Amino acid sequence: MKLTARKDVTLDNDYVDVRYRELTPTIHQIFRLCEDIGSVLLCEKDDATHKVDVNDILYIETIDRKSCVYTDNDVFFISSSLSQLEESLNSQHFIRVSRMTLVNIYNVKSVSNGLNLRRTAEMTNGEKITINRHYRFTLSEAIEKLAEGVTE
Repeated sequence: MKLTARKDVTLDNDYVDVRYRELTPTIHQIFRLCEDIGSVLLCEKDDATHKVDVNDILYIETIDRKSCVYTDNDVFFISSSLSQLEESLNSQHFIRVSRMTLVNIYNVKSVSNGLNLRRTAEMTNGEKITINRHYRFTLSEAIEKLAEGVTE
């Protein structure tokens, strides 16, 4: 694959032009990465609204009917339900791993076996998330597709 970048100060907007002979998984992944850039969730913390880049989110968890958005260093709150967030983030690498949790598969460091057919996902910040046995195959499939460079 050849990559060419040219600066053009006469342009009104930046744009990316992708030329390909065949739509391979790698090319499809480039499209997905471009779509994800700049995607944010508006979250609350300390009586202020914050724009949180979806790529910085490790996982989202519902606790006492509040959705908590976890990043490496912060916890934010959002009024949307987990189902609403799952629907809006569906195209962006978030997978449900329990009734109360969505994880960003790009921020999963490893997955290991746990008790009662459950698995544990270690996030890039070292936190461990329990994967309910009902969702274990969904996460495994998503990670395998990511490793292969295949996206839907």
